Amino acid sequence: MTDSTTALRMERHRLAMHLNLLEKDGTHPLDFHVDGAHATPNLVLRAGQSLRSAHSDVRLDYELLRQVFLEALRTRLVELDEKLAGTEGGNLPIEKLQYGDQTEA
Repeated sequence: MTDSTTALRMERHRLAMHLNLLEKDGTHPLDFHVDGAHATPNLVLRAGQSLRSAHSDVRLDYELLRQVFLEALRTRLVELDEKLAGTEGGNLPIEKLQYGDQTEA
C-alpha cells in the first residue's frame, strides 16, 4: 500500500465519519474555515441561524447549507471510492471504522 493510498483511505474515513455524524444529528453545528485567508476565525452555523450577504438581504439558512454540505460529502466519498476501488481496506463499512478527530465548535 502506498502513502497516497493511505492518505486517500484516511480522507475517506474522516469524510464517512463526518457524513454519519451529520446524518444522525440534524442539528449538529456546521463549522467552516475560509481557505486561503490569513487569521480569519472559523464560522459556526447552528440550526435556526443563517448567513446574510454583506451586500444584500439574501440569506443562506442552516438547513440549505446543511443539505449542500451533505451532498458535497457524498460526492467526495463517491470520488474516493472510485480511486480506492480494488485496494485493500479501501471501503470499509462504517461499523468497522473507528472515530477519528471529532471536534465540535
